[in-house]
Amino acid sequence: MKQQLDQLDHAARTTTKTKSLKEATDLTRTLVYFNHTMDDQVSSIEALTDFLKEQHSANSIFIIDLLLSQRRITKKIKVYRDLLESINGLFSAMMDNHLNNLMKYLDSIALIISIPALISGIWGMNVGGLPGKDNEFGFLWVILFGAALAIISALFLRKKNYLK
Repeated sequence: MKQQLDQLDHAARTTTKTKSLKEATDLTRTLVYFNHTMDDQVSSIEALTDFLKEQHSANSIFIIDLLLSQRRITKKIKVYRDLLESINGLFSAMMDNHLNNLMKYLDSIALIISIPALISGIWGMNVGGLPGKDNEFGFLWVILFGAALAIISALFLRKKNYLK
């Protein structure tokens, strides 16, 4: 289990692939079953040690070793579960970070596209008084103006690390 935890810890630091998440889920399930099994066996081991003490069938060192082994295993399982919970938290944080970066990128692209769309929408209105209405190059000027503003906003967003 220690080796699996180390592998999952390494995977959580480098990737958020589905395979690693499934392995973490499987290991969590195994530890939960093992923990409950050991918790259920506490009363059985205590009853066995009481019986051995009453019957004088085993020496006290054997009984103490049995109880200590059971406690160590239970403690180790709890430590492994805590470690696995922290690894699962790291997986979640990594996925949240990737999602936040993706959303920041998509929002930036939407902002860049909306600038020329706004300009062309305004110039496409059927009202009088718009500049370039009677000019044969008016359409080209509107396209160039929108493209220039989109490029300027893209450069600004790249400088602010919104576009990577």
